[in-house]
Amino acid sequence: MTDKQKIVVLGAGVSGLAAGYFLARTGKYQVTVLEKAPVIGGLCGTFEKNGFMLDYGAHKLYSVIPGIMEEIQALMGDRLLELPKKNRLFLRGQLVDYPLRLGNLAGALGPLMFLRIGLGFGIEILKGLFNRKPPASYEEYIIQRFGRPTYDLIFQPLAEKVWGDPASLHAEMARTRVPASGGFEVILKLLGLKKETAETNAELFYYPRKGFGDFPNAMAERTQQDGGKIHCNTQVTGLKQSADKIVAVEALVEGEKTTFPSDYVISSIPLPLVGKLIFGERDVQFNRAVQGLQFRHLILVYIFLKRSLVLEDQWIFFPEKDIVFSRLFEQKQMNPEMGPSDRTVLSADFTTTEGSELWQASDEELAQKVIEGLIKTGLVDEADVDGHYVYKQQNFYPRYDQEYVEKIKTVSQKLQQVTNLLTTGRIGMYNYNNSDHCTDMGRFIAEHLAAGEQPNVIWDKLERRVADYKIVD
Repeated sequence: MTDKQKIVVLGAGVSGLAAGYFLARTGKYQVTVLEKAPVIGGLCGTFEKNGFMLDYGAHKLYSVIPGIMEEIQALMGDRLLELPKKNRLFLRGQLVDYPLRLGNLAGALGPLMFLRIGLGFGIEILKGLFNRKPPASYEEYIIQRFGRPTYDLIFQPLAEKVWGDPASLHAEMARTRVPASGGFEVILKLLGLKKETAETNAELFYYPRKGFGDFPNAMAERTQQDGGKIHCNTQVTGLKQSADKIVAVEALVEGEKTTFPSDYVISSIPLPLVGKLIFGERDVQFNRAVQGLQFRHLILVYIFLKRSLVLEDQWIFFPEKDIVFSRLFEQKQMNPEMGPSDRTVLSADFTTTEGSELWQASDEELAQKVIEGLIKTGLVDEADVDGHYVYKQQNFYPRYDQEYVEKIKTVSQKLQQVTNLLTTGRIGMYNYNNSDHCTDMGRFIAEHLAAGEQPNVIWDKLERRVADYKIVD
């Protein structure tokens, strides 16, 4: 028997595993992690296909959050590789350095477009001298800082590919995703008068030797070493409640009915799902708000090639409208040992919505669109192609529409009525973030819970912390 408090964690992606890992490490809790899939890691996992070890798109380990990289390095040890970051933009038929360099950018744009960009920025500087309102959308945020021509050339088409119409996006989407504070800062960097910092550009990053999935694997191993349990192939069927608490999680483990008593529940599963388990259909206000949260579906198309390598970069962004994918990632640029020496694979990612032409397209049609784009860019020839694999994931990218703040506020307030519940992660908190942020959330929850703070207090503090996260490419 144990007098440790029982914590049940829902979901074994990075966010759920991070919570389990840090909570088990305190020695104060009996931690159980439940995962519906047969393996842990979610889309931070690694899988085998056609002789390659593949990630679900591009991932890296990098953080500017104090202490997080130190935590990851201590956990992973020599299982990590340190890599210089190499990524570029494909712009007007040319690869442009990122961070941007004056000569390279001017050559790609041509003098007329370069002049237009400068003029557009100057106009926004003049407008800023007057009483300008705060930006009401992603579109206004970018235009105010970089000018209309830069928005039209780079930001608008790339945002359209990833999230849909930028004019309908909340300005917070831009604040989270765009590291530079504005056009003046970009100009200073182009002229060499200001350097990139760790807050705006990751010059180096870390990557697990055996694929990104070894990061969640390491957290799972340590959780179990510290007495935690992880159950895969587990379907949560109910949350048994008494008054305002969840006293047990009911689940099918490998098809067998099992009950897990709980003093606390940490959820990284989708908000609509945890809400349904708690409220069912009876809370109309909650269901209206949670069902109104918007997501984009993810499509990954892997193109296998009869070449040893294709890119000089780990990944390249493609804002061009006539190319279907928004990013290309070459797995062997992370570690050449993850595939055969004479072949390589490019992973093309893009997002879409339910019912769209892309979502309804067959795997063969999606692969052909990607191959056509690769040929158009000049990166590969059709004769290089040696097969494909397509992976789809629904509701992966949170999309911040203009009403999302009020909707997530309603959802949060309703869920906090359950006094021993906390949520975490990209999907569990409806927060656009990376794996380092998910790791930080788990550490934050564990530290504050172990210090005796009540979940509602931790929840409020965590929401404020999460609001300051930024994505650093």
